[in-house]
Parts: sequence; C-alpha cells; structure tokens
Amino acid sequence: MTSAFREEVHNGPSSPPSIHGAKGVNTKGEQPGTFLDGPGRDDVSTDDHVQEKVAPAATLTKKQKFKRHCGRFKWCFMVILPAIVQRIVDDQSLPIKGGAFLCLSPTQMMISLETSLKTPLAARIDPLTMFLYNKATPEFSPFVNLTLPAQRLDGETPIVVTNQTVTITNDTELITWFNDVWDKPQTELSVRGDSTVHLGALHSKVHLEKTVAVNSLNQLQGFGIEELSLILPPLADGRNVRGTLNLPNWGSLTLGLGNVSLNLMAGDVRIGLITIYDVLIPPGNNTREFDGRLYLDQLMGNLGAVLSAQGEALNQGMIQIDATGNATIINGQHIPFVEAILRKKRVTSKIGVFTLLGDVINSLSQGGGGNGTGGGSLVDLVGDTFGNSTLLSQALHHWNNATAGQQTPGGGVKSRSTTPWWTRGPSSLHLLKLGMKMRMGKL
Repeated sequence: MTSAFREEVHNGPSSPPSIHGAKGVNTKGEQPGTFLDGPGRDDVSTDDHVQEKVAPAATLTKKQKFKRHCGRFKWCFMVILPAIVQRIVDDQSLPIKGGAFLCLSPTQMMISLETSLKTPLAARIDPLTMFLYNKATPEFSPFVNLTLPAQRLDGETPIVVTNQTVTITNDTELITWFNDVWDKPQTELSVRGDSTVHLGALHSKVHLEKTVAVNSLNQLQGFGIEELSLILPPLADGRNVRGTLNLPNWGSLTLGLGNVSLNLMAGDVRIGLITIYDVLIPPGNNTREFDGRLYLDQLMGNLGAVLSAQGEALNQGMIQIDATGNATIINGQHIPFVEAILRKKRVTSKIGVFTLLGDVINSLSQGGGGNGTGGGSLVDLVGDTFGNSTLLSQALHHWNNATAGQQTPGGGVKSRSTTPWWTRGPSSLHLLKLGMKMRMGKL
C-alpha cells in the first residue's frame, strides 16, 4: 500500500514550485507540485530563491531632511509662491503723497516722488526701474524713468525718491501728460517696471504695472494779479510795471518752471509782458513778484476795444486782465515742452477798479524816481509812460484853462495860471491822499 501510494504521488512531472510558497498553477492538466518548504523540496530550487539582505539606510542630517522636504514641494514654490507675490504687487495702490517735477534744461528734469508699498509679510525688493507713461497712448511710450532703490518692506513702507535727475525720452508724451496736469483737477500717471522680491532664501520675479491718480493744477483756478504799480520813470530796459500775483497749485506735486514770461491781454489787445522769476510753486497758494512792461500806448490806441472787452467785469466793479504763456527760460535756455503748453493756455485775473486805480495813482503821486534818478514833472512822467507827453500836457492844460478862470468881484477875469491844477496848492495833496486811501482800501 505504501509503495503504491508513493508511486501515484510522484507519477509524472511536477508543476513548478510557486515563489510565493503557494501551490503551483496547473495549466496543462498536470498534478499540483509541492510547497517550497514542504515535502519533495529539492536543493536546486531553494538555492535559486535565496534573497540578499538590504543594508540599512544611512541617517540623514537636518539639512538633508529639509532639502528632501523642500524637494517634495518644489512645485509649490515654483508656481504658488510667485503667484502670491505677484498678487500682492498687483494690489498695491501706490498713492502719490508728494513730490516735485523741476525743469533743469530742454532735455532733463529733477524728480522727487513719495509713495508707499504695503506687504502682509516682511520682504526685500531689488532696485526697480519705473517707466512713466500715458496709458491712453496705444503704444508703450514712456517719457521718463525713475530708479527706485532696493527696499526692505514690512507692513506699510514709505518709498521715497529724492532729487533724481532724469532724461526726457519722449517730448510729445510729456507734453500730453503735462497738458492734463494743467487742465484737470486730477490726472492719471501710469508706471511700469520689473524687479525681484526676496522672502528669506526664496525669491520671485514680479511685474509692476499700475495707473495712479495725481491731484493737478485745475487750470490754475484762483490765479490773479494782487498788486500792480507803475515804475516812473521806466527803467533803462523799458520795464515800467511791477507787482505781485497769486499762483495757486491745487495738486500734490511741486512744479519748478524757471523764469516764466506772460502776455497780458485785455480782450484781444496785448497790453503788456511780465516775467515771474524762478517759478517754484508748491501745493497751495503762492504769492510771487513780477516786473515787466505795460504797453500803455497800445492800451490808449485801442481803448474802445479794451473797454468793450471789460463790459461784464466793469459791471462787477472789476478790471479783467488775462495772461497767456510767452516764454520759459532756465539758464538762458528755452524749455520747449513747457512753452508748448503755456502758450495754449489763458488764465483770467480780475482786480477791483478802486484797487487798480489806487495802485496807479499811488505810483503817480510818488513823483517818479523808479530808476533811482528821481525828478521830472508829473506830466512828463505820465506822458512818457503813455507815449505822448506833449499831447497829454496840452490836453491837461486845456482842461486847466477851461476850469481855472474865475470872474473877479469887479467883473474882471483872473489870470489863468499855466501850471496844471493837480500840481499846485492843495490839489496835489488831495491827489496824494486819494491814492493813499485807494491803496489802503478806504475808498
């Protein structure tokens, strides 16, 4: 029995042993084989399946562990972090809190600018070149560029550029922007630039592109001649008027324009040319002195047209004098982009009739001496100013003859003096008092 059983079990070829220690798979109707560790195991099969032991992994340092950890999340730093940093930059408002645009020459300006950046975490930003341009222009055409120094940012951080000399790169675009600065109460300034932001050992490239609002001049509303006096006799170079005027700056930027010359206009008649020296106008009202020439011969020769243009103003007890740009000069050089703007602008100044008469009469009653020489009769001084002292003397002498003759008690006529009435006796004193009263606003 025993012999027969053994023959039955081992009759025919056995199936290959399973490497997993399970029964062999019978694919050809063959008898199942034995387990690897069961009866019938042969030495050859066991030798083929001997496994080598793996050496234990070496212990990693903290630095290596951190590097391995960062490697697993490298995609996060390469994609998510730059997106977060760019979003922070995009959300910046860049408020213009102050600054200055000072003309230096036809091709250069000195610019100062004060703004701020606000970050939710501490960071460091590399130097940034900001290109200033007009967003409305179809093609990107910056007119100047500023370099912001490297900054450490933490919360709201002030960003200040001080007295940076820049070269004008596009006159046409600069004129376009300055034209809006003049006309509007608020204008836009667009900036663009690229830099790198560092967060500890990590860094990310960022692109800055922003359009910010800037308070502007609002057509110089409030401009006005505050005082105007004649220089008698005129100076050697022909200047015969001086005074003060108000230059209001409604904006947030200080403007420096050099020596600015303005045409004085009464309607369509050009009645003078004045110069304001070293024009520097910070925000607010600014009183500046001027001097120049009044073309009184033009004024008298076109009196009808002048008075016609004054109709509305005279109804309000005012005299209207307008101003337009003539020239802007710094160190003997014209500044074309400023002149191109001012020559197209016209600002209106109204001065009270009595104020103006008081200033003029006070000038006349001082009796000359404008150039330090003194002397000269009032008729000569006024006549020279108006361009025809002989005609004025004759007219005033005729007025004196027509009014000074009085009949004596005996029926005779007093002799008429050839001395004008306003220069003799108390008349000149009355004229002086009149001028002083008007100048002090008492009349």
